[in-house]
Amino acid sequence: MSSSTQEQATIALIDKQLKAYNNRDINAFAATYHDDVEIYHFSNGLQYRGKSELITRYGDKFASLVFLKATSLKRMVQGNYLVDHELAESSTIGEHKIERSIKVIAAYEVEDGLIKRVSFLG
Repeated sequence: MSSSTQEQATIALIDKQLKAYNNRDINAFAATYHDDVEIYHFSNGLQYRGKSELITRYGDKFASLVFLKATSLKRMVQGNYLVDHELAESSTIGEHKIERSIKVIAAYEVEDGLIKRVSFLG
């Protein structure tokens, strides 16, 4: 696979993941992740591993919110790596009443067409 083709596939996968996140669709969201996914926090190391744990954590989050939106503010991609500067907004009371708004850097590593590792900073 050429570098350009690989980068396009990486971008498409992360865009699909963000769309599922914004729709709070746990099945579509989980489908973008490798079974052995690893989630890291930059300064605290490995937070958890495995798609089942990801489904539990994000499924609870999706169920508790009435509004959730992540937007890529800036993006860099090289091969199977993509780094996003994202704005994430959420609310338990309504779309027009944002309760939480944070900016985070998310570094994604894609393996076998699925997200294998994510490191968060912020």
